[in-house]
Amino acid sequence: MSTTAVIPGTESPRLPLLRLALRQYRLVAALVLLLALRVAAPIVYHYGGWADAVALRERVGSKAYHFESFVSDAHTMTARLLSDGSSLAFQPALLAAVVAGVLTAREWETRRVVLALTQSVTPTRWFGVRWATVAAVFVVLTLPLVMLYHRSAEYGIRHDLLVHGSDWSTAAFTIGPATVAYTVLGVAAGAYVGTLTRRTWAALIAAPALTWLAAAVLVRSRLVLLVDFPVFSKVHGLHPGGILGLQFYDALPQDSYLLNSLESGDYWGYQLASGALALAVAALLAWAALRTLRRRVA
Repeated sequence: MSTTAVIPGTESPRLPLLRLALRQYRLVAALVLLLALRVAAPIVYHYGGWADAVALRERVGSKAYHFESFVSDAHTMTARLLSDGSSLAFQPALLAAVVAGVLTAREWETRRVVLALTQSVTPTRWFGVRWATVAAVFVVLTLPLVMLYHRSAEYGIRHDLLVHGSDWSTAAFTIGPATVAYTVLGVAAGAYVGTLTRRTWAALIAAPALTWLAAAVLVRSRLVLLVDFPVFSKVHGLHPGGILGLQFYDALPQDSYLLNSLESGDYWGYQLASGALALAVAALLAWAALRTLRRRVA
């Protein structure tokens, strides 16, 4: 079916535009689903290993479980959990940026947007539906992964099956609502870069770079402390390594000094504050993308 056949001028184009976007992006959604299943498989598999860890600790004692070497000891289980989280912490956000950036740039390169704008469709609506569709795909597929990981991490923490220290903090506090918010940030960054450059290869590189840079600024500035007030009184001093000394959990910029100061009850406050900041930056980038779009088609 042609583009003109699904965008009638006599009715609201929202539903036809949505159907068109879903049809055009179904292959992208299928590929993202396959990647999500690849991430979910080890999380589900490793969840079954907690029973072996509990049995081992009961057999050898808590001290030996945490400080001696066994097949399912604390170090092994922590390493598995961190490995599960490393492919989830920031890679979906980077992939979302690439997808949104490339698809947006392709709209300009193939001049499909020119054909669409000859219909009674505003550029804001045309691209807005597409960006919302990409964001929905990543949110819907990332959220179950986050829930699976959180359930596994919560089990290990509740039963004291992880090593204590920075690895515990990373495994406990990194994955959550902020992970989903970062995917929205990635889509917004891709939308802005794709609209600004209108070149596929430029968007392929610049979109994930902008997403990473935005996350790095949020982490290093510690703006989360201005949103999550209970955490503020617990953190003192400067970042280790100074302003430019970034730390990482896989591709995600991290602040280990901050994470190590958190307690179990700080999880939701820290995650919701981090997610709110990521969504605020995403809204700013989306506004910039729409403003650039209006300038392009003026």
